[in-house]
Amino acid sequence: MTTTRSARVPSGLLWTLALVGALAAPAAAASDALTPPAFHGTREAPAWLSLRLGGATAGNGKSQSKAEPEVGAPTWVRLNLSLTATWRRYCARPGVESCGEYDRLPEEDQLGDTSDFSSSHPYLGLSLEAEVLPLARGASSVLRGLGFKLGAQRAFSSSDVTLTGDGGQTPVREVSATDTAFTAQALYRFYFRFGTTRPQQGYVGARAGIQTRAFDVEASADNPLSGTHRVFPAVALDLSVPLFASVRLDASGGLLLSPKPGRSPDADGGRRALEVRDFGTSVSSFGWSAELGVTGDIWGPFGYDVAWRLAHFNDRFSGAGTLTGWEDGGAAEETYSSLHVGLIATY
Repeated sequence: MTTTRSARVPSGLLWTLALVGALAAPAAAASDALTPPAFHGTREAPAWLSLRLGGATAGNGKSQSKAEPEVGAPTWVRLNLSLTATWRRYCARPGVESCGEYDRLPEEDQLGDTSDFSSSHPYLGLSLEAEVLPLARGASSVLRGLGFKLGAQRAFSSSDVTLTGDGGQTPVREVSATDTAFTAQALYRFYFRFGTTRPQQGYVGARAGIQTRAFDVEASADNPLSGTHRVFPAVALDLSVPLFASVRLDASGGLLLSPKPGRSPDADGGRRALEVRDFGTSVSSFGWSAELGVTGDIWGPFGYDVAWRLAHFNDRFSGAGTLTGWEDGGAAEETYSSLHVGLIATY
């Protein structure tokens, strides 16, 4: 015989359990909603979240290959094609060390032939310059400023010439002339940077090499002037300072070392020798140069250049020359003033 037992739960307890279950169900649902799902694999950051680390972008799987170049950073090649306007002044005085010294003498002591040359109109022409810095990119900061500079300039115009001697002053003669200059120099630049929003670079530098300056006047019977032809070493210091994002101030000063006239004789062996023979038997010379201008960017690799340049030569002759009054040498001075307005292309 099998006996079956049954357990009786008091009705009050049943109502209590039912009430607890009803209250627990919403809490469990809320807990499930707040519990994050199980994480498996790799979690990616949101697309809008990125961190820039030294030119690379972390967090989006992509990196920058190159940082934006700084304004004024060195480039491999810089070409400058300019329109030029040049004014030339020349004077020669016997028995003194400068034209000013002669002009201050009493009139009765101003003896001998003197020369005065002035450009009645500017010499208009073209100038082309190329600066090459082969180590500008990829090299250390010490070496990237090494390079060289090549330049050529040619201008044409007519000028007024007068000669004053014991017999009085000759009539003003208009002669055609050309102004030609070449430059070949090694250079070194030390770049410095400043600015926080968009860094800019300036530089201080030095140049050394060979320059030439030739002033040719037309050969004619009534032309008493032979012009000057100079080949000489030159050294210079350069400074470039950014003023604004698209405006830079450029300045330069240099010494022209022994720029004697008439160093290279013509094929006929005579014309350039007149540059010394008329005034004495030998000559010693010195000179200086200066430049002040602004450069800036126009669009992309193109920019502009506006500059004022000066070159001054002093010649001191000794010995007896062929002109009247030049028994004991004398002095000559030559000055070129040039305005350059050009277009720059960089790479």
